[in-house]
Amino acid sequence: MSIDWKELLLENKDFFINVSKEVMDDGMEYLGAKRMKDKDKNFKRELFKYYISETNAKLVGEKIQLLSTLHQSALASLEKDIVELGRNILSEGQNPIEMIVYSAKALDLRQEEIFKRMVRILKNISNNSLEARDALITILQEWEWEEQIKLVIQTLREIKEIRAYEQLITLLENDNLKEIAAETLIELGEKKCIPYILNMVNSLNGFNSRERHFAFRILTKLAGLGDEALKQIIERYLENENSSLNIVYSNVIANLKEKAVENIAELLYEEKYNQKAAITLGKMRTSIATEYLLKAYYDPSIENKMNIVIGLGYTKDERCANVMLEILKEENQSLELKACAITSLANLQILEAKPMIKQILKNNYLAINAYSALVQLGEIKYLSNLFYYIVKPGFSVEELLNAIKEIKRLKGLRNSDINRQIAEGIKYIIKNDDGYACVNALKIIETNLDEEIAKELMQKLKNTAKEEIQYLIYKILGKNAKGLKNIIDEKIFRDAMESDSARIRYLAQKIIEESYKKTDKLIRM
Repeated sequence: MSIDWKELLLENKDFFINVSKEVMDDGMEYLGAKRMKDKDKNFKRELFKYYISETNAKLVGEKIQLLSTLHQSALASLEKDIVELGRNILSEGQNPIEMIVYSAKALDLRQEEIFKRMVRILKNISNNSLEARDALITILQEWEWEEQIKLVIQTLREIKEIRAYEQLITLLENDNLKEIAAETLIELGEKKCIPYILNMVNSLNGFNSRERHFAFRILTKLAGLGDEALKQIIERYLENENSSLNIVYSNVIANLKEKAVENIAELLYEEKYNQKAAITLGKMRTSIATEYLLKAYYDPSIENKMNIVIGLGYTKDERCANVMLEILKEENQSLELKACAITSLANLQILEAKPMIKQILKNNYLAINAYSALVQLGEIKYLSNLFYYIVKPGFSVEELLNAIKEIKRLKGLRNSDINRQIAEGIKYIIKNDDGYACVNALKIIETNLDEEIAKELMQKLKNTAKEEIQYLIYKILGKNAKGLKNIIDEKIFRDAMESDSARIRYLAQKIIEESYKKTDKLIRM
């Protein structure tokens, strides 16, 4: 016998949610937990899949609500009562799980203590009950309330319920649930989840620090699944073309050190993967990784040494400084290799090399790399020389692009003094220029935008009529929209869809589709 949950919950709606009977009857937003998979607006009178009597449902609802009102000293006893009630309901051939989770809508699950208490309740009821576990899995299949789903996932995670595998894989596509879903899959130890989690990581654009930190955490945990996971992580790294995510992959693999060093070292001799292998070995900063790089540098079978030199710069090993100094002293070495050596000396923090680098400023081809290295070695006054290349027309395209690349590299070092001066320079140009210099400055800040510069860009949109500048600003704001949703509002791109520029309208539409997905229509607390 099923229960008319629509009427029952409507009677008690103030306990759970504020919703009118008219809205409920219309079916646009309803108390039911079923997904609107096919836009079906008919209300599901049988709200829960598993049977629970009206009396027991009311008991569960009343006790769960008390969790937010009782004094702290009484909560442990109440928690025990709820667990006992849940077990008794199961012994009667009924299932309390859906009602318990639904009743949690009356609580603020964002409070850690409340969330943990609810997980303990569900865990203690479900531990030895297949029926209770089935109900938890059903919630993952059928519900969309994200706070309740997080509660269920955490419970399944702690009771090690492997049968939730398929539902957890599906949730990797949900932006708000993919992290907890991925972590749960990893903790369940199912190695068949590895490619699905890697697909999820590769779906990130990596343009903001939040996404990169998220990817780093997940990949690091995934690597804990053993050799097969490491093998697939390395394969994805080698195949991946997203430079922002490649940095994350490289850092994760570098942290594994001895576990990965031999696999990566072999790739130094494959031209296709030489660059990624060299940088990753350099980041490992172990004696054996450095030895592999030095061996490769002196190996005549590797003709192009540029990537090896870059990798040596990441090692922080002073032995590598001699290699760089030798390169700069040799007249027959290519300018490209010398440019790499200059940057590597800066990465190695060889302060004694500054006089030699200053001599190189006379060489037009190497001057940009030399200015950048000197800034990194503490002489920040040379930053203005790099900015000169982006504000003064007349330099070659190659010089301009190299200057932009080096300023972006310095920006990525996370040196507070350097970053502050770069930010001040960029803001000044954006505010005071409406042409060549502004366009070039915008190319420096494509990703990892901070709130202050985001506001500066939005103000610039109001003050410029230049289509190229508008387009670049919309592009930058779009790339950073997910990370700065409190600053970069959807309305900015809605307004852009009225632009006279076809490419701005197309870009705005694409950003809205990718970054401002509609939230589910189900009712939330």
